[in-house]
Amino acid sequence: MLTNTDLTKQIRLIFSAQMSIEIPDEDIDLLDSGLIDSLTMVDLLAHLESSYGFTVVMEDLDIEFFRSLKSIADYVQRSS
Repeated sequence: MLTNTDLTKQIRLIFSAQMSIEIPDEDIDLLDSGLIDSLTMVDLLAHLESSYGFTVVMEDLDIEFFRSLKSIADYVQRSS
């Protein structure tokens, strides 16, 4: 299993390479900063599902899972 640091780096790469969004710092609040919105979130979820082989259960989603690269990495680790 990937470490949280490795997973965070991979997720940053998904943002950069697949979604053309540069994340300046792994602790930045992605929602408050406006780097992601609801449409970007749908795109991100699709990339996470295909990259890490899990299915997102919409009823279990919490917006707090997507505040930062680290929180997204934690979510992916729990879901994979």
